[in-house]
Order: sequence, then C-alpha cells, then structure tokens
Amino acid sequence: MTGMRRSKPRYAELGDLLQAAIEKGEYPVGTLLPTELELCERFEVSRHTARAALAQLIAAGLVQRRPGAGTRVIAQSAAMRYEHEVDTVDTLMQYGNTTRLKIVETGRVLADAATAQRLEIREGKEYLRLRGLRLEEPARLAVAVTEMLVPVRTGVPVAKLLDAASTARTVASFLDPARLSRVEQVFDAASFDADDARLLEIRRSEPAMRVQRRYRDASGRLLMLATSLHPPGRFAYSMVLSRNHRQ
Repeated sequence: MTGMRRSKPRYAELGDLLQAAIEKGEYPVGTLLPTELELCERFEVSRHTARAALAQLIAAGLVQRRPGAGTRVIAQSAAMRYEHEVDTVDTLMQYGNTTRLKIVETGRVLADAATAQRLEIREGKEYLRLRGLRLEEPARLAVAVTEMLVPVRTGVPVAKLLDAASTARTVASFLDPARLSRVEQVFDAASFDADDARLLEIRRSEPAMRVQRRYRDASGRLLMLATSLHPPGRFAYSMVLSRNHRQ
C-alpha cells in the first residue's frame, strides 16, 4: 500500500486486513492475534495505529482483549449490526430513512395517571399506541422493536396513523424535521419481555439498549414519545462531540 493514495486511515486498513485474515481462518477462533509490537514490526505501523486496528476488531465482535492474556479471536465473522451516527436533528431523522418501519399493532388508548404524565396530557385523555419493528435495509434484519405514543390533538392524522398500511409513511411525514424544534433522547438498559422477544426472535429477558425519544414541535409541545429496544449485537449508536460549532 506504500505510495498509493489511501481512502481509509492506516489503522482502518490494518483492521480490515486482520478481519479478512480472521474470516479466512488464518486466525481460528480461540487463537491469539499477534501482539501490538508484532503488528508494528510486521506492518511498519505505530503502536497507536496497531492499537486502533485491534479496537476496530473488538467493536466488530471478532476479538477480545484481556490484560496480560493477549487478543483472542472469539468469532470468525463480524456481528451483524446497524450503526447510526448522529450530530443534528436532521441526521437523527435519517435513521428513519435508512430503516423500514413494519407496523404490527395500532390502537387508541385512554391515558392513566402515569402515561398522562409521560405524555404531558391530562389523565383520561386519548392517545395512539403504535408498535412495530425497525428493519435494516436491504437485509431486513430487525434492529429494534419500537413503541410510539402520540397524544391525540387537533392536526394529528389519527386515521392514517391507525391504518397499518399507511402508518409508516404517516409517521415519517408527521415527524418532518422542518416542524421539529428538538428531540430529547435518553439511553438506558432494559430487558425484553416475552412479546418483544418473540417479535425479534430472541430469548426472553435478553438485555436491551433502550432509547427513548421525545419529539417536540416548534412550540415545544410533545408530538410523540418513541421507545425502542435494541437487542445485543444488532445496533450501534455513535455521535461526535466537539468544542466548537461547525463552520
């Protein structure tokens, strides 16, 4: 690769090279990869580059590192997952454009005290409950089960949201970034109940990454509360934080 214009950082090239070797069986599951120092000598890279390349393999679920025990291969192929990077509301909404929402249940519900507080409405007021799967395109891998709660107010397209044939399209237009003032996100850990596990074809009580999003309009009013549960190995969420605003 010397003398060629690189399209990737050197660590990514090395990471890809090592991943290809693992997938070909050159480093079988259970064996150790070369040490950082050995990688530095063999590929003429810095210690930092070697460390970053190994970190790429760890993130792919191919290897595991333990202090004093080396880097051991734990899988021959990378875990399938959907990775989404976000730094603005607009890029957040691209998640909806690059995945497909498959609706499995819709309904009208009267809010109890707890739900009314979450949706910032009065107890007994009606809201819509929409439930579905987020599928990665084009593989159609289910990356999340999602529940969407929508307070029923003037201007909410109730009939279209309740029609499973049009729900996905209506959600996309209802949450048009042009009408949003902000999206509030909370990440925490949870587990799957029996119904959600069945939809995702995983074991009950599997750990989950839970993402709760509150979508607000220009006046700050809550449009939707969406809660997504992601199973292990199928989704990654990344963001870049900087001190300065982008020019």
